Amino acid sequence: MGVRHTALLAVLVSVACGGGGQGAPTGASAFAPLSLRLETAHFRLYTDGAPDAVLQDVAARLEAQLPQYQSDLEVGATSPFTVRVWQDQNAWYAEVQSHFGRQIDATGYVNGPAEIRVLAVPQVARNATHELAHCVSLYVNPRFANNPRWLWESVALWENGELVDPRTLGYMVSGRPPALEELSADVTTSRKVYEVGYTIGEFVVSSSGAHALVRLIQANGDTATVVGLSSRAFEEAWYAFVRERYLQ
Repeated sequence: MGVRHTALLAVLVSVACGGGGQGAPTGASAFAPLSLRLETAHFRLYTDGAPDAVLQDVAARLEAQLPQYQSDLEVGATSPFTVRVWQDQNAWYAEVQSHFGRQIDATGYVNGPAEIRVLAVPQVARNATHELAHCVSLYVNPRFANNPRWLWESVALWENGELVDPRTLGYMVSGRPPALEELSADVTTSRKVYEVGYTIGEFVVSSSGAHALVRLIQANGDTATVVGLSSRAFEEAWYAFVRERYLQ
């Protein structure tokens, strides 16, 4: 998942990635164009052939989640959102490579605050609402995309309810939680943020309140300014929270 907005390029990859690292064709023009197939109050869905049932599920979940995201992130009215859903995997990976200039095993990304792009994998509706959280967070701070990545993903994972049980993560059970720097590594280097990001959002809201999450977005993850903790102290407090809540 990623965003290109006012000359800003950021990469995000859905926690549930589909496909494999298959090569992407270079001739995107050989693929069927996307056309408008469904329009709701806040979303316009385009596709190259995704089934109507898939599009209806995506649209229904997006409409259901939008008010929550706006409320949680203290965002008022938003512009209509464009949602592009690819059914053809080869066309999708060609589009991803064209957009980012490299091959990335991704099933969704955002193109600015008003456009969601996803591949029609089985979890496409969940992926779309994850990307919607990214879009809404850009209303809070237009310079937020992957800046820092640990918070960018944590906000979306928390808002979208994408908890990975810490008891299933060996490094968390054994007392080796990743540092924020590691969680901000390029997606081709580490995807741990998708495993622990929900608990970071949960920690911030539980310990400092929902507004603190909004302030962190506005401050691009400056924990010292917003919650009075250095990065290291924040990491320690977060892990203590996870240990007490999940690992006792």
